[in-house]
Amino acid sequence: MKLLTIGVGKKGAEISSLLAKKGIKVNRIPLFRCYAITNSLEDLKSIRLSQKNKFWLMSSDKIDVRSILNEILSRYEIHEGSLIITSLDDEFGVKTAIEFGRRLMDYSEDPVIGLGIVPNSFPPEKLRQSIRSFRKAVKVLMLVEEGKLGGVVDALNIVARVGEIDLKKKVAGEVVIDTSDVFNAITCEGFSVFGFSKRNLPLSWLYKVLLRRESELVAVRTQRMIEMVEEALSNLSVRGDLETAKSALIVFAGNPNEITMDGMFSCIEKVESLNENIVVRYGDYPIPRSTFISVVVMLAGMTRFRIDGGL
Repeated sequence: MKLLTIGVGKKGAEISSLLAKKGIKVNRIPLFRCYAITNSLEDLKSIRLSQKNKFWLMSSDKIDVRSILNEILSRYEIHEGSLIITSLDDEFGVKTAIEFGRRLMDYSEDPVIGLGIVPNSFPPEKLRQSIRSFRKAVKVLMLVEEGKLGGVVDALNIVARVGEIDLKKKVAGEVVIDTSDVFNAITCEGFSVFGFSKRNLPLSWLYKVLLRRESELVAVRTQRMIEMVEEALSNLSVRGDLETAKSALIVFAGNPNEITMDGMFSCIEKVESLNENIVVRYGDYPIPRSTFISVVVMLAGMTRFRIDGGL
């Protein structure tokens, strides 16, 4: 899934820069096409992106992003959706992200995803206002606490792999999902959150050489998958009210020998137990010869969350 990625304001631009550096590539093609927009020349200089992918925009009461957006879209890159990132306490960032969201929604039917960074401390009413305004301008709004930004790239890398085919490895997963499954799972009223977990596999020296045979009993691998989903759910990007979630997506990635259908179905039951109305989609992306297994769990349609000293 190739995403036009626009980081707005200092924190949004930094995440976009990080995705340009550590974002996944499939068939040597980056899945995140990254850009940065700030109203500070000093911040712009510190962003590690190509000069042609960095833009300065003057702050004003009326933000006009048309010239920048026209420049970006004139490059004829293939995108299946857009990702707009900003911090919710950055007035310039929120205003500009909203304008980009509105323009992109008018320009194309491709989904527009907003990623809002929830600050550690910010007046609750202003935070609510930023969330409501940003949500209206995009198809999907994902939230992440500022203190949990370290897992953003890992989680997005798994989600972006969905629908991609590695021409060299040519391996299909146990359950094949595509880009539409992701967007259908997270397109709900309210906002979305995500959790991530990863395990490095306890491999013997022989398995490190062969990297093909099944390393452990099915029960052991199944239990590992369940524990990873539990860990992801216990460390969500924001602490949302799980009882309000309407939809969920579970995606495993890593060594295909470690992903079992027993484990997948057990993980589905775990997520379905959150509330009786949740609809769960699921799948996996095999990475042959890898020495890890990772999972991302996304929950959508949530309406309430809590932060320290906040909402």
